[in-house]
Amino acid sequence: MKLPDAHFPTDPQDLPDRRPGLLRSAGAAALLFCLSTFAISAFRASLNPDEVFDLYHPKRIVLIAAGALVFWLAIRGRAGARPGLPMLRRMALVGLPGLAVLFVLAMAFDIWVMHETANLAARNLRWILLWSGYFGTGLAAWLALSYGTALAEAEQQAVDRLAIGEAQDGALDQGFWVKTGRQTLHIAQGDVEWIEAEGNYVRIHAANGANGLVRSTLAAIESQLEADQFMRTHRSALCRRSAIRGYRRKPSGALLALLASGAEAPMGRRFARELTGQMRSLAGDESDLDDTVSRRTDNAQAA
Repeated sequence: MKLPDAHFPTDPQDLPDRRPGLLRSAGAAALLFCLSTFAISAFRASLNPDEVFDLYHPKRIVLIAAGALVFWLAIRGRAGARPGLPMLRRMALVGLPGLAVLFVLAMAFDIWVMHETANLAARNLRWILLWSGYFGTGLAAWLALSYGTALAEAEQQAVDRLAIGEAQDGALDQGFWVKTGRQTLHIAQGDVEWIEAEGNYVRIHAANGANGLVRSTLAAIESQLEADQFMRTHRSALCRRSAIRGYRRKPSGALLALLASGAEAPMGRRFARELTGQMRSLAGDESDLDDTVSRRTDNAQAA
């Protein structure tokens, strides 16, 4: 008894993008960096007793906005890239010149806007070093989030692909539900070793020894199997090609196919001739393939 057809996605490329919005949008990450550096810078300035605290100091606003632009340029287009040394090099090629530009901008703002020239280089060098710490911390946080998300996404995609593969395998190898006594068992098509007809039923034999009945005909079951995997060995039997190890002749003259599990299945003479022809090139003599021939030769020699 076959299971109904399964429905499953066929293209792993259609899997959804599960990256957070922060990683999909460099602009959102840069805005968060801007707000964070503004809050930290303002808090630090409020603790300085030598200066009058001004939350919206023009220089702070301009430099933090410019710093956010440098941060955005450093991470722009990197969201889909694999974290590693190449990414760090590309970020450094943007970040280091950006720090130099910010230093020059800070000095220019003091000279032309604030008209403050005392300790100009030292004051702005201290600021740029502090901002470098903000910049490095922001990049480290973004890289950690990017790397962690990439790992989680790769793991989830692996799970999705495994689920798709299992669904595809299930659709191709749905197997059979068979009855044995009071039990109903499932035998996957890949586990089937041979099949025999029993009146209005068909008995499915698995390689592990399990077996059971299905109400069907041998021809109907044969139509559900892969033709290159199974073959008729008798009008009442089907065998998996790879499971056939040879054959033997009963005293009555009937032939039995020897299977990998140790089971024996009925075999017709036509198939025996085909099998003998295939094996003769390896064995060299038909008597090597037929134990009854060997026994007759031994008895003649003894007489």
